[in-house]
Amino acid sequence: MHNGAPGHSDSGIKLVQQAISLPTQPLCKSNGARVRPDELSRLASLLAAKLKAGLSLGQGLYALSVEAKNPRLAAALKGTKASVDNGRPLGEALRDYPEVFDEITVAMLGAGERSNRLPIELQRLSGYLSTTAKIAHGLSGATMRPLVGLGAGLLMVLVGLAVAAPSVEPFLRGLPEREWPMATHLAIRVSHGARLVLPVVLAVVAIAYAIFRLLVRGEKGQIWWNGVLLQAPIIGSLWRAKAVAHFTRTTGVLVAAGIPVSDAMESAAMTAGNVAVRGAVLLAADKVSKGRDLPTALAEVGLVSRSEINTMRAAERRGTLGETLMKDAEVADADLLRRIRRVKNAAQLATILLLGLLVAGALLGFVGPVLAGH
Repeated sequence: MHNGAPGHSDSGIKLVQQAISLPTQPLCKSNGARVRPDELSRLASLLAAKLKAGLSLGQGLYALSVEAKNPRLAAALKGTKASVDNGRPLGEALRDYPEVFDEITVAMLGAGERSNRLPIELQRLSGYLSTTAKIAHGLSGATMRPLVGLGAGLLMVLVGLAVAAPSVEPFLRGLPEREWPMATHLAIRVSHGARLVLPVVLAVVAIAYAIFRLLVRGEKGQIWWNGVLLQAPIIGSLWRAKAVAHFTRTTGVLVAAGIPVSDAMESAAMTAGNVAVRGAVLLAADKVSKGRDLPTALAEVGLVSRSEINTMRAAERRGTLGETLMKDAEVADADLLRRIRRVKNAAQLATILLLGLLVAGALLGFVGPVLAGH
């Protein structure tokens, strides 16, 4: 699978525009904002431990429902426990709560119960959810948060200049203007401008944020935003690498759990929340329907590299495709996390330096004449 190397990921999902234009089912969100992946990861790990300790599935679900701090999760666990006690399979019982348990969770645990490997699949699910949450959190910290922090810092500097200038300016006017450093002249001009435009800036920011939230709420808005992220300079390669890593990780854990490859690919596509993965997988499926073998089709849409075709074919023949994909996913995830950390550190450093320079310049502008007078 893709290891996330910069040059490789740029050529990875190379059919973004075609993917965006495909008429497909709506993008799916795995858990929304109600039950976090890290909560479900901990739940899966604890349930596996309880089953290994000798508790029945019903007993384990009941114990976790009592311990759960999230009311929605606790209610779902109690309802699932009641259904299991009435003889329903676990996979069917989990489907009653789609706002809590996504298709990946349902498929893996249903397959684990049918094959009498539920504790193993619970541990796999825990690791899968933990890695997914870690990458999502890291990518947000490397891309969105520095931008939000920079914007908030710039607004605070403008507010500070607008508020402080009226008190400081009369004092500065009492000093010889020839003793003012350039920073003072600049600070005075910016403070005058800030007082005039700050209300407008705040109103524009609030309106722009509201419009953005409305845009990304719908299906077309999600597709538009996905396209922006995937094609953005620098961070676009990270989002494309995340999309490929999600496909590899999801398909691997599902195939290893006994899910047919076609179903695993569909779940990977529709739970990704990413138009590139969805489109690339659908293009690969279309190629397979026209006679391509699966590894070749995946390589042609950029989800695997050409060099990995033979490895995938051999894994298919041995019946170890799921395990092979999971190993590839571990390598891709580790490389992606390293790249995310580098971008995050650079973005944070640049944000701190820029805001520091602005604050230092504003302070120098106000106290510079005093220092020059002495």
